[in-house]
Amino acid sequence: MKKLVLTISIALISVGTYAQSIFDKYESNPDVAFISVSPKMFKMLGSIGIETDDPEAKEFISLVNSITNFKVITTDNGAISKDITSWVSKHVRSSDLEELMRVRDGDSNVKFYVKEGKDDNHVKELVMFVTGFEQANVNINGKKLETVLLSLSGDIDLRQVGKLTDQMDLPGGKQLKKAGKNK
Repeated sequence: MKKLVLTISIALISVGTYAQSIFDKYESNPDVAFISVSPKMFKMLGSIGIETDDPEAKEFISLVNSITNFKVITTDNGAISKDITSWVSKHVRSSDLEELMRVRDGDSNVKFYVKEGKDDNHVKELVMFVTGFEQANVNINGKKLETVLLSLSGDIDLRQVGKLTDQMDLPGGKQLKKAGKNK
């Protein structure tokens, strides 16, 4: 009986470790830049009564109100980049995410994955995975980027995300806006 309890305990511990989010794993790692915005913060942002006649500002506020979770990690560490790549591959399969699109710009690759939402223009989860920055010589705060992983969850309107990324001139912004219309 003791062996059975020990075996089950070890199995549960290993499953808990395996299921750990890549964001949780690298949250405190000094080789990784980490951003996490909690659902409570989004509720606070949504409750701020901003009155505006600017349609772009209204769309941005609507987008913020629809997001329940936002996480980003970036790194220039090759070993961590490989681990993130492996995690993304497993997460895409286990979470039933589908590839929405991919964009290659020089050596950089941007992939968008989504989990379907209430209709063709909405998703429950959006994952953006960017690799190949090492050749592009992109630096943020003196750190050279190699890999960026962004995860959004909520009731996300792809049309609004596409407009936002297009306005910010982010890779894939125009394509993401079109994908929201054609998904």
